[in-house]
Amino acid sequence: MRFFQPLSQYGLARILAETRTRTHLSPGIIDIEKSSNSDDYAAFFDISLPPSYSNTDKILNLHWNIPEEKKERALATSFLYSLQPFYSSSIDDELSKADYNTYVENFLSLQDIHKQIYFLPIDFIESESFDSVLKTDMSLIALIGLDKIFNNQRKLSEVLVNLKEKISPDIAIYLPGPIAPSNYSFLIYMGIDFFDNSLSYYTSENGYFILGDRLYPLDKYPKCYCQYCSQDPKDIQGHNELMMKNEIAKVKYALEEGTLRELVEQDIHKSVTFAASLKHLDKKYSKVFRNRTPIISSTKIKCIGEESLHNPVISEYRERIRTRYKPSLKDKIILLLPCSAKKPYSFSRSHMLFRGAIKKAGKQVFHTLSEIIVTSPLSVVPRELESIYPARFYDIPVAGVWSDEEIELTSRLLLDVLSHYPKDIKIVNHMHGHGYQHIVDIVRKETSFEIIDTSSENPPTNPNSLNNLTDTLYNLIENQTIEKDKILSSKIRRLQFTADFQYGQGTGSILFSKDIKVKGKYPRHLQIFRGGEQIASLSSETGYLSILPKIAQEILDKTLNKLEFGVDQVLGSNIYAPGCINADTTILPNDEIFIVHENKVIATAKALVSGIDMNKMTSGSLAEVRKKLKVRK
Repeated sequence: MRFFQPLSQYGLARILAETRTRTHLSPGIIDIEKSSNSDDYAAFFDISLPPSYSNTDKILNLHWNIPEEKKERALATSFLYSLQPFYSSSIDDELSKADYNTYVENFLSLQDIHKQIYFLPIDFIESESFDSVLKTDMSLIALIGLDKIFNNQRKLSEVLVNLKEKISPDIAIYLPGPIAPSNYSFLIYMGIDFFDNSLSYYTSENGYFILGDRLYPLDKYPKCYCQYCSQDPKDIQGHNELMMKNEIAKVKYALEEGTLRELVEQDIHKSVTFAASLKHLDKKYSKVFRNRTPIISSTKIKCIGEESLHNPVISEYRERIRTRYKPSLKDKIILLLPCSAKKPYSFSRSHMLFRGAIKKAGKQVFHTLSEIIVTSPLSVVPRELESIYPARFYDIPVAGVWSDEEIELTSRLLLDVLSHYPKDIKIVNHMHGHGYQHIVDIVRKETSFEIIDTSSENPPTNPNSLNNLTDTLYNLIENQTIEKDKILSSKIRRLQFTADFQYGQGTGSILFSKDIKVKGKYPRHLQIFRGGEQIASLSSETGYLSILPKIAQEILDKTLNKLEFGVDQVLGSNIYAPGCINADTTILPNDEIFIVHENKVIATAKALVSGIDMNKMTSGSLAEVRKKLKVRK
């Protein structure tokens, strides 16, 4: 059994916990010499490792900080750093393949491999020797040589992504050596779990003072008011170490809050290489990060710059709209609307005005209307999905100017959505301004839809524009007949579209029909009944559904959220890796998933890791059980 349990994954980063205790250990800093107070560190070595990294032939013990009351439940409280007559960060660049293979042979002969630290030079990630190590219960890798490619954004990105794709998520990565704290957020986002505090020794001995993302010479640096700088004489090493700890604390907090990507987008501008690396990652490895980033959350997304266009949550949202959103073919009119600062859009002043203008055209117009909000960075938000994450939770500075990339992404997705509608449907464009107009011009150029502009001369909330909207809608529905028996309420439409987005296309119409009653009102959770029996609830915090196991059975053939389980009954409160036969690779952390045995749903659960990683893990829990199917005795 491996030592680590991955939790709360965001991209390739994750909080690591000790398997049995769930004590959070990562991200963290390892103390390279035993400290009198190591409570703030992830772990510490039990002998001194001099800042010069001079050779040592001793076996090092890495002691883990686990609360005393949990140590009895811990799988292990220390690791062994065996076989290496050197400190890892100083490994020779010219290490031969034969020497490395010899090291691997010796490593595989060690006892308790799950408690051994394995050192991996980056040049040997694709080696057969490493493949043989991955078949063991090895838990912790010391990654060697990564700092030497920090100036090569492509290679840096490819090395880390390839390594993370290759290894199981319950294997931790330790990056030894002096790493600048300003790089922590990006490296953790890329999957590094542990650093060490050797930088504090290195900088203080060489006469430097760390503050923020810069090094200052000791004869001239900004004033600091920390406890170490308030001493006489000042403890420069203590100060430098504190800067590292503060940065780790900031990253860990962002990871726990689900704002790591936002922090990375801020920090990468301190490094030209890392800024270029993130762009390369978003372009080439977007799916890798989307597959491991939760889309069920309630954390605000602050879209700061161009990088936010490719935030994995936003990219996953756009992909689901492209592949899972199927509009109602009963709709005869598409209404294109601008976004608003207030979310959900319906609660904003502008959208209340739009709704009033629509009502004036006749209440029946709502039964034949598809409302689509055009926005950046999400591109397209159908009205029925405005309350789900991330549509209700993003914030972007509004300057009235769209970049070329924003226009391209938005117009492409809008065209994809429009392709599902009948060719004779009418489009009413109630948007105004350069970016919006450019997007509509692209639609005009590439489709044969009839598009009617209602706010081209004035802003959408202008009385003249609102009157134009009312008159246009009235004229379009004047001679239309609406089959009342086929009308679905706005609440049921919302439930159907949400189910399709969450569980897979086609699930909504199976679960929610006209025989549906919804109790509750936002911001309270909604309770959903069918035929007098509660079948589901809808969270006001995230906008997503939770359904009962026996109801999930109805959509088993269409859902993308299945985990095939090895036995016919779930006994505990967790689903563990040994019980997983196969999981859908579309499952994301935090998703509601269905535990299935022999084609029967036996429980629902909350995923802790992605479906891809569920299929890789050999130990640890994969999901937390929510509801179990009641077994009749």
